[in-house]
Amino acid sequence: MAWPSDGLNDSEYWKYLPNNYELLISRYNVSGSLNPIILKKEANLNRIFKSLKFLNIKKLDILILCDFAASVLNKDYHKYSELYIQQKFNLPCLNIVSSTLNFLKNRKKKISIISPYNSSITKKFINLNSNNKLITSVSNLSLKSEEEIEDVKYIVSDLKLNSYKNDILFIGGGITISAFAKYYKKNYGFNIYSSPLILIKDTINFLK
Repeated sequence: MAWPSDGLNDSEYWKYLPNNYELLISRYNVSGSLNPIILKKEANLNRIFKSLKFLNIKKLDILILCDFAASVLNKDYHKYSELYIQQKFNLPCLNIVSSTLNFLKNRKKKISIISPYNSSITKKFINLNSNNKLITSVSNLSLKSEEEIEDVKYIVSDLKLNSYKNDILFIGGGITISAFAKYYKKNYGFNIYSSPLILIKDTINFLK
């Protein structure tokens, strides 16, 4: 997996892996800023490609890009990034943005989105989605860094998740939901998803 250097929740990805799978993480350097202008500059495929070259490619079955910045570029960038990396390494490739969009596309029930980003970034992601009728609400946390995003479990109580009547999707690569998702399912009856969860499930399903 190619992942920006400011990512902090490695354990969230490993937690969703079955025992017979391995995940290797390659970091590419970023500033840590969530400013849309800077994110566009740092969503550099050549930089991501160079970081992946350090992995033992012969051992890998698939490459995954935890590059949520792809959502702030043009509407086809997440698809282009997959094709670019696939052609460079002759391996299948999945982007976290593509996985999250496919999840929404295939939804049958209503869902609310909680975004760690500001409204500008979130709107760009929403505009990539072809099934917006099922999105009943969008909340923007407007966090400033991955450090704040990684600590999202500490602000969940302020979100009043018990007031939601439908399933919830936390978008973004740095979100950690495993600490509270089961609790809300058990006590309130709705499911909580995240982009990391969706990406790993997509990857495992692809490899089966």
